[in-house]
Amino acid sequence: MAATLLAPRALAPAPAPSPRRARAASTKRAASRPRLAPPPLRAVDPETGEWVSVRDTIEEKIVAALAPTYVLVRDDSEKHALHKGGQHDGHAGVRSKESHFNVTVVSEQFEGMTPVTRHRTINAILKEEFDAGLHALQLSTKTPAEYEKSK
Repeated sequence: MAATLLAPRALAPAPAPSPRRARAASTKRAASRPRLAPPPLRAVDPETGEWVSVRDTIEEKIVAALAPTYVLVRDDSEKHALHKGGQHDGHAGVRSKESHFNVTVVSEQFEGMTPVTRHRTINAILKEEFDAGLHALQLSTKTPAEYEKSK
């Protein structure tokens, strides 16, 4: 058998740009579009002109809507500092560290409501805060009788 020599192969044409590069270019265009700022999560007290904390706003709204016998609003945001996006936009462009809350409410208005209905009631009261960037709300809702029994 005689050995045959093979002709050298021609160089292959350069590959087309990868889809990943194409996606990266389109993301750059999307990133250059201006983003609308979210509405402020805190409000300005008209009397003093100072910012009211999210915790205080939550407490005031719950007290006004439910007339509870007991309410406790605890800011647990520090426990979630390493969350992805640990600080949420709000407060007229200021980064906020007030995003996670633990709320206990004891109210006679919860009488006859299921736990889900109670939570939905609180969520409806705080709709503006959720729309503005409130991230997490842990709720404990009880009637006065349930609260006394749990002590």
